Amino acid sequence: MSELPFELPKYHKTFTICQWKRNGLIETDEMIEEIYQKYIRASHCELCGNPFTSSRNRHMEHCHETGKFRNIVCTKCNSHKSDRKCNTNTGERYISKRKDKNYKQGFYYQIQIYRNGKWILRKTILILEEAIEVRDKFILENPEYFK
Repeated sequence: MSELPFELPKYHKTFTICQWKRNGLIETDEMIEEIYQKYIRASHCELCGNPFTSSRNRHMEHCHETGKFRNIVCTKCNSHKSDRKCNTNTGERYISKRKDKNYKQGFYYQIQIYRNGKWILRKTILILEEAIEVRDKFILENPEYFK
């Protein structure tokens, strides 16, 4: 067996596979084992070829419609996939509803877009429709982040 590029914490395998399944990976147990072995040995992104800078920069990339595995990729390539699942409580990509009793209505909406290791948009708005407008305008004005 080849040497691993990063040290793995205790329970890494159990936690990682559980995360993958929670995020929508649908494969047989044998295939998941094969993917995991490939994942822990990967040292470069299979799409852009850049080396992984840390174990947290490496991701199992899969089709969000079928749940099938595709590649081991870096954070940048993973975040640029067009079928990326919307994991917000509003159903709107990049917009989450946050409870906060400091606001008269008891909550606010937060737009959060993270690219290349930094927040490129992080804004608090009180009305969902306004948050959608701000998000959509930002995406139109900054297409380089959404290729």
